[in-house]
Amino acid sequence: MSAFPGSARLLKGAIIGLDPFNPLASVIVFQYNPDTMTRRLDARSTGAAEGADKSEAFRLSGPPRETITLNVEVDATDQLEQADPLAVSSGVYPALSALEMLLYPESAKVTADTALAVLGNIEIIPPG
Repeated sequence: MSAFPGSARLLKGAIIGLDPFNPLASVIVFQYNPDTMTRRLDARSTGAAEGADKSEAFRLSGPPRETITLNVEVDATDQLEQADPLAVSSGVYPALSALEMLLYPESAKVTADTALAVLGNIEIIPPG
């Protein structure tokens, strides 16, 4: 943050990804808190769902689908003002990459699940 007395006071927000097998949490810090954030849960159901035969009983086929939506402003202005070498060379690329990595499971987990599936010790459930 600048030493200029007229500088805006920043309220930072962050997303923290926790993994019980990785003691180092992935932390993505934003310049500002998100403007909006919504969480939506949709039931995974079979039976008397929309478009299904009404004579069948309503059943849940698994945990609900969870969707979290947020609008985040990613900006490297403050880091560039402080001449941060990472921001100078890469800009907002590290923050965007960290956000993208939250979408995918770790490679070790995928490899372990594949080995268990080959041995017949895990059931792969199709998405949806």
